[in-house]
Amino acid sequence: MKINLWFRLFDGDLIHINRDKPYIRRLEFEGSRQLMKHLAAIVMVITGLGFAQDEPIPTSKEDREPVRFSKEMRGTFNGKKMPYLASHYETILYEKDDYNEPLASIFVTEYRSVKNDPSRPVIFIFNGGPGSASLWLHMGVMGPKVVKVPSDATDDGSPPYELVDNTLSPLDVADLVCIDPVGTGYSLAMGDHENKEFWGVKQDAKNVSQFVRRWIQDNERWNSPKYILGESYGGIRGPQMLAELRNGELTNIEINGLILVSPATDLQHIRFTPGNNSPYVGYLPTYAVTAYYHGKIRTRQTLLEFYEEAKEFSINELGPALLKGSRISAREKDEIADKISYYSGLSKQFVLNSNLRVDASSFRKELLRDEGFSVGRLDSRYKGRDYMAAGQFPDTDISSEGFSAAYVSALHSWLAEIGVDLKRLYRSSDRELSRSWDWVSTQGGWPRYVNVAPHIGRAMRENIDFKVYIACGIYDLATPCFTATNTIHENGIDVARIKLTELEAGHMMYNHQPSFDLFLTELREFVK
Repeated sequence: MKINLWFRLFDGDLIHINRDKPYIRRLEFEGSRQLMKHLAAIVMVITGLGFAQDEPIPTSKEDREPVRFSKEMRGTFNGKKMPYLASHYETILYEKDDYNEPLASIFVTEYRSVKNDPSRPVIFIFNGGPGSASLWLHMGVMGPKVVKVPSDATDDGSPPYELVDNTLSPLDVADLVCIDPVGTGYSLAMGDHENKEFWGVKQDAKNVSQFVRRWIQDNERWNSPKYILGESYGGIRGPQMLAELRNGELTNIEINGLILVSPATDLQHIRFTPGNNSPYVGYLPTYAVTAYYHGKIRTRQTLLEFYEEAKEFSINELGPALLKGSRISAREKDEIADKISYYSGLSKQFVLNSNLRVDASSFRKELLRDEGFSVGRLDSRYKGRDYMAAGQFPDTDISSEGFSAAYVSALHSWLAEIGVDLKRLYRSSDRELSRSWDWVSTQGGWPRYVNVAPHIGRAMRENIDFKVYIACGIYDLATPCFTATNTIHENGIDVARIKLTELEAGHMMYNHQPSFDLFLTELREFVK
């Protein structure tokens, strides 16, 4: 049966409601928005009209009923058989001072015990970028289903990809909420707002914190232990959220623990710019293990022995030498070049030509140049051929090419199994977002490197129970482990309340099966 209803409001708006397609179309003039909402509600009751799950989801920025897809499932996690509710849904956030004005639509994937236990821990999960959705941690390690890519740093090839039960997921001890910030996944700005309003260090953390508050309120989980898990740029979002949640403008919330995977927390340690010597100190140990892995080092030491020795050289000899700048003597410069060459596998002449300062891109291109390969950035175990062996920079990050397609395919397959039916593009990453990011929104006075690590130190001083778990891969040339170590020791952080685990893998260390197993074992102990 087809029903077409037409109404003309007293202020001149002409409204059309079609029974087969549940939407309201404004045809004339700009009238009362609130009146339209009330009229729509009345007509929906009369006609049985509503936004059914099998209808196209509106992409309008107007206020609406949020979308939700849920399915009860069963799984076995750490030996415990249990039912759980898998959901992919939307939460609409509103203006702080006007609850009738929509601010943003935040989509999450959530896994929770069927019984809503108010004392059960909850882990809020996100990736980094900025501009990355949460599918990497979600489908790589935390969810009840995960995608498996080759553990030995070989390419993932073409579909079909392997999606398997994750029997080590911490779902037996905690609920999991995977968050896609505005501009990633299906999440978008609403109302009069634009996505770019949320693209900045402070803006982003404030918005995600607003969602966390809302989730706690909606689910009556005020007394649950709460953990934040962030990867990569999540190492900035997470600590900044500590400041927003603990000392924000609204309700103060204490966090039990912060879990950081391959974090970027102080950008001074990873930004190769003239006059900044910190990255060269932090990256050299990763150069060392990469060269060792690819057979460019002659030593009888084990990999980890060589790695530890490279750290000692880097902090005790390389750092002070670089700090001297042009004041370094010719003799000392020659000695330091010899040692950099030894630990990095690069020629001494290349090191001298680089003025003792070899950035990560140059290292990736140079290490295996004689073999015609460049090594990966996210995981330096990977190697691939460039169009030309000449040049300073690799054509691409061969490690990212080695697994990203598998993750995207696996996510969509799994969401379909949950019952998700959205006719919109899921943004796994967005370069426009990254290019538009406001890096100075937390700063006053002259601009400086973003460093949110002091928020960790403050949380420790003001909360005796707050703790941190950091897991990173020694083959990570995006955010090397030693840069995290240096950050920990520089920002008033109680090292005794930090657990740092270095794994024989890359940035997404869970792509390496032994690292996957160890990480989840340690994470579960951390939160239970």
